[in-house]
Amino acid sequence: MTDGVTELDSAVLSWMVDHRTPWVTDVMTVVTTVGNTVGVAVLTVVLAAIAWRRGERRAALATLAVMLLGWGLMNGVKYAVRRARPPEPERLVDLSTYSFPSGHAMMSAMVAAVVIVLILRGLLGDGARKRGRAAAAVVTAASLLIGVSRLYLGAHWCTDVLAGWALGALWGTLALRLSLSDAVR
Repeated sequence: MTDGVTELDSAVLSWMVDHRTPWVTDVMTVVTTVGNTVGVAVLTVVLAAIAWRRGERRAALATLAVMLLGWGLMNGVKYAVRRARPPEPERLVDLSTYSFPSGHAMMSAMVAAVVIVLILRGLLGDGARKRGRAAAAVVTAASLLIGVSRLYLGAHWCTDVLAGWALGALWGTLALRLSLSDAVR
């Protein structure tokens, strides 16, 4: 990595460590737990079930496929890059996987992108479309908070989280839009 990246990563980690408090650590631990693979998987199944129940079988299956393939993509990138996580004692969580990209940030951005695409295409119902901006804001804010929790807990470098958000949003948007396009039919 370049010196600018290393400087940014070190500066963000130092700032997070310097501003830790017990109650914020507790909150961030809850946020990171809710935003883990199980939490994202449950939300994905709920989204697919809503689409399926509305008769949008293709959207339901596409949602499941996009998220599963995205999870594979995230793991593939982790093993290709093999970046070490921030050191202990700055790291408050015990992890044995690689750091780049942040899986929490990538998967939460991916599910946010999927929610937004499904809402924009009207595949989650009229009620969801009417409240689309609010729903988009909520899922985006949740993804941002999940990524910040990973920085706060020292689980990732800043560039891991930024890359996770970018890859997740890009994959979720492009893959779902492509899978729902008329050209795929």
